[in-house]
Amino acid sequence: MHQRETERADLQHLLMDGASIHMPAPRRIGKTWTIDRLAGDLREAGCTVVQLDVEGMRTTRTFAENLCRQIESQAPVMTRVKSHWYERLNTLLSGAWEKPLDGLAKLNPETFIETLISALHEDHRPTVILIDEIAYFVLALVEADPVQAKDFVYRLRSFQQRYSNVRWLLTGSIGLDIIARRYRLEGAFVDLQTYVLRPLSPEAARSLLRDPAFGTKFAATSDDNLNWMLADIGWLAPYYLRLVTREVRLATSAAGTPQPSAGRAEIDAALEAMLHPNHRMVFAVWREHVEKNFTQAEAALAFPMLARLSDHRDGERVETLHTVATAIQGSISIGDVKKVLQMLCDADLLTCRDGRYAFLSNLVRRHWQKYQT
Repeated sequence: MHQRETERADLQHLLMDGASIHMPAPRRIGKTWTIDRLAGDLREAGCTVVQLDVEGMRTTRTFAENLCRQIESQAPVMTRVKSHWYERLNTLLSGAWEKPLDGLAKLNPETFIETLISALHEDHRPTVILIDEIAYFVLALVEADPVQAKDFVYRLRSFQQRYSNVRWLLTGSIGLDIIARRYRLEGAFVDLQTYVLRPLSPEAARSLLRDPAFGTKFAATSDDNLNWMLADIGWLAPYYLRLVTREVRLATSAAGTPQPSAGRAEIDAALEAMLHPNHRMVFAVWREHVEKNFTQAEAALAFPMLARLSDHRDGERVETLHTVATAIQGSISIGDVKKVLQMLCDADLLTCRDGRYAFLSNLVRRHWQKYQT
């Protein structure tokens, strides 16, 4: 259950059915692992797959160059698309080129990208282009040149519409919808189907922890102890489970436990060890998410409410949080408070049960209480 079989099957079905997908997924959730396995699934199904991580790229020219190199690096793909691609370059450049990347020096990047996409479209096999951290790339474009950024994202949409044999999976640790709303680019992404990659379910997390390849300390651990631990962790990302497993191993070894299993005492010691200062950077992604994805006004509302919630495992009602926000900022509508709380829920930082907002993970709550207030 922990191999993301359901998610991979869902994504493959959507892509093979002709959809292009936006898949937001917070850091540490196993996004890259899932993409890599999905790429293998798609290749086994007969698709051409092109993977591109665009984090750190800041220009459309760099994007075009790296897309070109990724395609050129796959000899079987080049064998199939070379004729059409070179013919199109000859038409555009009147034969005045030697290597494909020569065309990038003479064409605008969007036109060069289109030569690649059209060649892939003409292939008898469907193509899937997997682009990771797309939102950071779009954000870099917008900050450098809003007009060019708008032109680029709308050209990508036109490629999706015109070259239907090429499907796109755009993913990242922040959602395109956040950037689109902030800079009024929503129209460029309306054709994408959103598929949110969630943390593991408790069942999948138990499956992972009982996998001998993952950590034998949980192989014979009781369901009650495992469920208690998972409830405390709350946000069941494989990355956090690995860290807790390491601490459990250390706690079990320190206790001299002879059998390869973890008891309540060892689990409790491991969860406490996760609050040690050497793990502060592990949890820094939560504050970073709010700082990067919320406007300054939204973050100014979020942080005092998170501070209040970190003191209460059972959470607070929106009326109480509205009072907290008002004390910090003066007059503010309860609607604005609800909007920010929903954004925190969408980010998997908070949850709302029976009208009470609370940290989804007690582990994150305890960390926030200790270091972020």
